[in-house]
Amino acid sequence: MTRDKILEAAAHEIEKHGLTQFRVKRVAMEAGISVALLYSYFDDREGLIAATIVHRYRQVLMGNAETFTTPLRGVETTQQLRDALRVMIADAQLPERTEARILRIEGMSFAHHNLTASAGIAAAKEEVGDLIERYVQPLVDKNLLAEGMTGFAFARIWYALFFGQIALEGEKNLAVSAEDWLRALEVIADSMVRRD
Repeated sequence: MTRDKILEAAAHEIEKHGLTQFRVKRVAMEAGISVALLYSYFDDREGLIAATIVHRYRQVLMGNAETFTTPLRGVETTQQLRDALRVMIADAQLPERTEARILRIEGMSFAHHNLTASAGIAAAKEEVGDLIERYVQPLVDKNLLAEGMTGFAFARIWYALFFGQIALEGEKNLAVSAEDWLRALEVIADSMVRRD
C-alpha cells in the first residue's frame, strides 16, 4: 500500500515537473511519508524513477488492454464480434486514449536507458499479451474469425491500431481525417470476421 502510494506520488511528480526537475523530497511529502521511509522501498532516485515509469506504463497498458478485451468477453456469434469491434473502435478514439499512448511512448523511451525499467516494461507487455490472448482464443475456438485470420494476427492488428496510432499523428503526409480513420477501422473490422 505504501509502495503504491509512493509510486502514485512519484508519477504525479514526473507529470508535473518532468524528470529533470524530479525531487524525492516532494514525492515523500505528497505520499505523506519521510524521505527515509521512501528509501526503505527504493535504493535511490533512479530506482524510484524506474519503478514509477514501469508502474505508470503498466497502468496505461492494462487500461488499453481493457479497452481491447472488455467488448470481447462473452462474444458467441459473428454479429456480436462485429458489434464488439465497433465498441472497441469508438473507445479507442477517446482523447484520454491518446494521452495514454503518449505516456506509453515516453515510458518506452526512458526504458531504453534504464535496465530496471526495461525489464519491468517487458514484464508488463507479457502480462498484457496473456490477457489479450485469454480473450482472443475463444474467438478462434468458436470459429468467428475470417478464414486465414489467426488469433495472434487478429490481436496483433488491433494492438497495433490502438497502441501504435499515436506514432502517425502529426505526420502531415500520413494524416487522415477522423471520419476516414473510423471508416478504415470499420472496413478492417468487417474483413476480420467470418462471413455467415
